[in-house]
Amino acid sequence: MKIRVQLSVLLFIPLLSFGQEVELPSLRFSNNFSKPNRILKTTISDKSLFQQNYKKTNLTLDYVIRYHFYTSIDLSSKKNQLISMDGSKFNLSSENAVDLTDEVILLVSRMYFGKKEYNEFKELNENK
Repeated sequence: MKIRVQLSVLLFIPLLSFGQEVELPSLRFSNNFSKPNRILKTTISDKSLFQQNYKKTNLTLDYVIRYHFYTSIDLSSKKNQLISMDGSKFNLSSENAVDLTDEVILLVSRMYFGKKEYNEFKELNENK
């Protein structure tokens, strides 16, 4: 009986998470806005696609986005979109993790606080 109950619970758990977005939380937060981080909503559902190294660095795509650019990643979203710390929404055209990362970095680099984040990231990686 106990095994049957445990098996039922194990079979039910995946149903609870079906259709929900999976989030890779931001690794840093800012106090400059009401929202402490940006949100990248992406149609990509496989988080391992963000485990590739960013260009010629030893940093993964998700680490660059989540740490250096204060951005959480919501997988399995309906569209690719960046939501800034002030709540502005930007639709993204890239469809793969590498191009999406480049597009996010370019977009953030054009933002007031994002420009500082971009310059710090660029300087850090030029010295390696």
